[in-house]
Amino acid sequence: MASALPRFVTIQSSFSEKTYLRYVHEDGELHRYLQATGEEIVSPYAKFEIERAKNENVFVHIRCCYNNKYWVAASSRSPYFILAAADEPNEDQSQWSCTLFEPIRVGDDTFQFRHVQLGRFLTVSFLSAAKRACLRANSTSVTSVGLHVFRVDDWELLLILPKHIALKGDNDLYLSARLIQGYQYLQFASSDHGDPTVGNEVFITKDGSIRIKNNHFGKFWRRSPNWIWADSDDTTTDNSDTLFSPVKVGGNVIALRNLGNANFCKRLTTEGKTSCLNAAVNTISLEARLVVEELVISRRIDFVNFRLSDARIYGQNIITMVTKSATNDTQESNTATLSLSRKETKSSTWNASVSLKLGVTTTITTGVPLIAKGEIEISTEFSSEYQWGNTVTTETEVESQYTITVPPMSKVTVSLLATQGTCDVPFSYTQRDTLMSGEQVVYNKDDGVYTGINSFNFFYETIQENL
Repeated sequence: MASALPRFVTIQSSFSEKTYLRYVHEDGELHRYLQATGEEIVSPYAKFEIERAKNENVFVHIRCCYNNKYWVAASSRSPYFILAAADEPNEDQSQWSCTLFEPIRVGDDTFQFRHVQLGRFLTVSFLSAAKRACLRANSTSVTSVGLHVFRVDDWELLLILPKHIALKGDNDLYLSARLIQGYQYLQFASSDHGDPTVGNEVFITKDGSIRIKNNHFGKFWRRSPNWIWADSDDTTTDNSDTLFSPVKVGGNVIALRNLGNANFCKRLTTEGKTSCLNAAVNTISLEARLVVEELVISRRIDFVNFRLSDARIYGQNIITMVTKSATNDTQESNTATLSLSRKETKSSTWNASVSLKLGVTTTITTGVPLIAKGEIEISTEFSSEYQWGNTVTTETEVESQYTITVPPMSKVTVSLLATQGTCDVPFSYTQRDTLMSGEQVVYNKDDGVYTGINSFNFFYETIQENL
């Protein structure tokens, strides 16, 4: 049944159809718990990854995308509450720290989850007010209804658009605000993305659908009857004619489905209107494909705050950095000093688990987390232009001296070894955007994930051979 689950998911408990399972990131007693109290689907705390088990196809590991840690029992003394706290997956079913779960399909998009080591099904807890709605492995037998049934939605069907956008049609012209026959239409008529009539502001609702406000008219998009007008002052989500669901076609090409009639919006010429937006088709035709451009001239990322308490270290391996030998073919012991030259490689990637960045030139100023002595420290500052999600790799030449005593008629080989590991560190940050209008807007975000690889815990190993 593991194959029935998408890779990235959001999870809702039958405890409430309006809340999502979320990682508790706040400091306190419930830190790292999983709780069915999330109000927004587009949240870094509500996104989880499903990983198939290596040894059992029917089992999965579930990883929280905020801190990249796996679901696991709280402890050997208190095994029933489930936390996102394991640095590595564990398939040993004899250990309380086993991270295997068995998904059991109940309906089209509903599942039960059984903790394999405990043999108990997951549910939300009502045992105490302090841990109300927290995830717990409770029952050994269940029915097909109740608090142990979870709705699972495919995160990748959610398309999270940037805040400020322009849309280009298949005629290579931008969608722009136009007053036609006294109505506020949207027409594919402008050739300049700097035109003040082409800008739109995106508002994401709690369930992931969007509302779009045209900057020129200062009004929200609305279907009437099937034409899309920018004429609504309604700031609620009560009118489905003002709600849209974006669908990714490929790259930065999308389609927009109006939730009022469930049709995709396309460029349409009819009834005396030319190339205006209309919710007209139930398939993504050529005219329904829209190129998204982010209307941001430049972006600066600063005030990066790493949450070291939510970091994880994994993938640790011993590697050989450099090896050298000294030979003594005399009958007396000799002392030799070896020069050991090595290359230390470090890689760093800053990314966002929720926000979409469409190639905007970005300058980032931040510290760099490094693994040292099995813990994570914040090292030197990095400040440069950066493409969000790219990996920055640096190499440093380091030379060290190592003195050894070589016995008579023998060869001594010295190897410098180290532990190489990977760390994931969540971070919050301030994003400062300069828009096409010259306006500067500031956002405080908490969806950053840093991934770094470096070597640490250096040590020498010597091997003696007789000649």
